[in-house]
Amino acid sequence: MSLLGILIGLVIIGLMMLVHESGHFFAGRLLNFKILEFSIFMGPRLITTEKNGVKYSFRLLPIGASVQFAGEYSEDDDEIDDKNDPGLFFNRPRWARAIVVFSGPLANFITAFLAFVIMFSAFGVAVPRLAAPIENTLIYKTNIAEGDRLISYNNKKIRTSADFAIAKAFSDPTEPINIVIEKSDQSQHEIRLEPQTTEQYRLGVVQNIETNTIIEVDPESNQGKPVLQEGDQIISINGIDYSASKEITDEINRAKNNPIVVKVKRDQEVLELSMRPTYYQDQLADGIFFTEGNSVVDVLYQAWHYPWSIVKSTIEGFALIFQGQMKFSDSVTGPVGIVKVFGDVVQDSPDIGIMIYQLLFYFAMISVAIGFTNLLPIPPLDGHHLLILAIEGIRRKDLPDNFKHVVTAIGMFFILGLALLIIYFDIRRIFN
Repeated sequence: MSLLGILIGLVIIGLMMLVHESGHFFAGRLLNFKILEFSIFMGPRLITTEKNGVKYSFRLLPIGASVQFAGEYSEDDDEIDDKNDPGLFFNRPRWARAIVVFSGPLANFITAFLAFVIMFSAFGVAVPRLAAPIENTLIYKTNIAEGDRLISYNNKKIRTSADFAIAKAFSDPTEPINIVIEKSDQSQHEIRLEPQTTEQYRLGVVQNIETNTIIEVDPESNQGKPVLQEGDQIISINGIDYSASKEITDEINRAKNNPIVVKVKRDQEVLELSMRPTYYQDQLADGIFFTEGNSVVDVLYQAWHYPWSIVKSTIEGFALIFQGQMKFSDSVTGPVGIVKVFGDVVQDSPDIGIMIYQLLFYFAMISVAIGFTNLLPIPPLDGHHLLILAIEGIRRKDLPDNFKHVVTAIGMFFILGLALLIIYFDIRRIFN
């Protein structure tokens, strides 16, 4: 990971936190909260200026941001002249405090929406209108037609490509698939797709479809004696140009167990290799493919629903962790891991377009994760403050300060321990 990638990752994380704290700040300004300081980054102050009674500071460590409301913490007492000042945090109405607290996560969701709008407008977006069914798929002989809308997949509502990917990931490929489609006349039809297998001969490799370069070789290739290697670029089979995919598939299945000649380019040398296709029994694909939406409505609809798709997948991931079906260490990413993600994008993207697309996608996805995580009812996260405000609103009186201090201290201990554990997992993944 390059130094430039690390710096970009740090800047992007800082921007996400700046957006979050800006949500609190602007809501506080609109609702007449007294604000002592708004800081960009953390650590010692480098530059400080004051305007309309608010200090604006730029700090040393390039991560995070913070907003300090007057009266929010007891240590602010020396900066408060009048404890009855209606602008102090705990002197404001509970509904106003709730709006200020909620505005931080809301700002993250809004920026995620805007990032998806930019990404989908610039690069296109898949919508759940189905492409024409193709042969050798489960939907080929059903009444599904091009343009039908996919409504649900195994009882999971489908609004985005993320919903579809999640639904498939949580489905057993050996079990029947139940889908609901909507025709152009708005009539809905439920279809049951029974699992099927297909028998065919293949080379036993995975390749980059754009360059025909092999990226993985199955140990069963060449009937258990592989001759192809990772990095080989396939040129032709039995004299048939490899770009002619249908003819290649027909030729391999025609040859069956008999030898074929595979011409490849390996280390700048062209080789003709003799091998035999390998027999496979594969699960037949469902054949459900989305089409691209180009209208403004498609872009806005998908940008609106995509964050909620991410939230749903996060909740389902938590459920799998609690059920013991997914490892906690494999499911969480902290600041170190996020910096690495952005650093890898900057370093490994083959062109500027793909890099921008991936940066926008990860920015939006992690913004949603920050907004959602902050709404969890765990001290000292925003969700905890909202829960306390809700309880106090129902009781119509404040909870005892001692109780709130103890709960906050326990939550802080838990959050700090969890943060250290996640950072450890991040570092372990990097070195592994």
